[in-house]
Amino acid sequence: MKSNYFSKNSFEPKIKILPNKNLGITVVIPSYNEPDLRKSLESILKCKQPNCSVEVITVINYPENSSTEVIENAEVCVEIVEKVDRLSDTSNLKFYSIYAPNLPKKQAGVGLARKIGMDEAAWRFFNANHPKGIIACYDADSDCMPNYLVELEKLWQIHPKTNACSIRYEHPIDGRDFDSKIYNGIAQYELHLRYYNQASRLIKFPFAFHTIGSSMACCAESYVKFGGMNRHQAGEDFYFLQKIIPHGNFRELNSTCVYPSPRPSYRVPFGTGRAMIKYQESDDDSIYTYNFDVWSTLTSLFDNIELIYNSDTQGIETLINGLHPVLRQFISSTNYTSKINEIKANTTSLESFRKRFFFWFDAFMLLKYLNFAHESYFQRKPIEGEAKLLAKEIGIVLPQNANCIDLLNAFRKKENQPLQ
Repeated sequence: MKSNYFSKNSFEPKIKILPNKNLGITVVIPSYNEPDLRKSLESILKCKQPNCSVEVITVINYPENSSTEVIENAEVCVEIVEKVDRLSDTSNLKFYSIYAPNLPKKQAGVGLARKIGMDEAAWRFFNANHPKGIIACYDADSDCMPNYLVELEKLWQIHPKTNACSIRYEHPIDGRDFDSKIYNGIAQYELHLRYYNQASRLIKFPFAFHTIGSSMACCAESYVKFGGMNRHQAGEDFYFLQKIIPHGNFRELNSTCVYPSPRPSYRVPFGTGRAMIKYQESDDDSIYTYNFDVWSTLTSLFDNIELIYNSDTQGIETLINGLHPVLRQFISSTNYTSKINEIKANTTSLESFRKRFFFWFDAFMLLKYLNFAHESYFQRKPIEGEAKLLAKEIGIVLPQNANCIDLLNAFRKKENQPLQ
């Protein structure tokens, strides 16, 4: 497994120092023109030390033809990593940098930077004969709870078959680092993320998990098994985890927390940073989300998987014809009859049919459908109103005249249950 993955990716190790034989966790941080890298590294430095040894690999990168300012920032960041490493009072916590300058413009971005660091981490785990070693993704402007490392270690100790996990996250929603509009915007944006997750669970979509790049982790064995990190310039976290989640053994780690920055950013075509730019430049005080009514159009499909399994072609056509018009139009563009018959031909039970069905109607198709439905039928609406409708449906009790912060805290509370 190891040799196939690394030879396929023409991998060459960048860190020459051999890993500690007790290496158990590697935290990978992409860093491009980062002003607060030291703060991020020190948040890891201050963590309670787990029983295993830990490496923090910062991938200091920039694309070709970058400005002098960006290049000078990279050189400073290399020095920062070295200084923080000297602050570590134990050989069980080491900080390394990988200097990755002049990356091809078409590939340069957070996906490639994460890939460089995660490939290195996986290689080092296999060389330490520890394929179950944990590769955690973090960001160069994030903070975390002091128990971040020990809780990661504990998760894999309790559930050794875990392929990957999402880690509880909370954006800061007040403070002095940003103006009030940014804090208002990030509260709405995070509420949108939690609304999407909880609405997906309401309709019994099986792959409803958060996919946030600064708060996810996997084991080295699963990393290479599922093809490693991609080179997407944004959304790399979603694409990466959705390759793993459908195969099971995916968990949520809620006993610790990562605090991603709400910083506006032009560096990515979409995601948190770009959403904050768009909101900051808008005269509208609302962030818009998917219309609550769109979710119910899917229940008539997802609730009838057993009926689809037990129906002939004519029965399937009858069921599809009874769907909401916009879902029927979307499904009709997917050659669904032959696909469902193909799934049936390769399954011998309802359980296996259901599994294969959602390998077809996966998280990518769900997102594609939601966007299609809002281009042709539904209208996006402000997140506060739609979140209130969802809260009522899933039993979240809100204070009277609840505002965005009330809603966000209520959704956080629902999701942040202790690890079972």
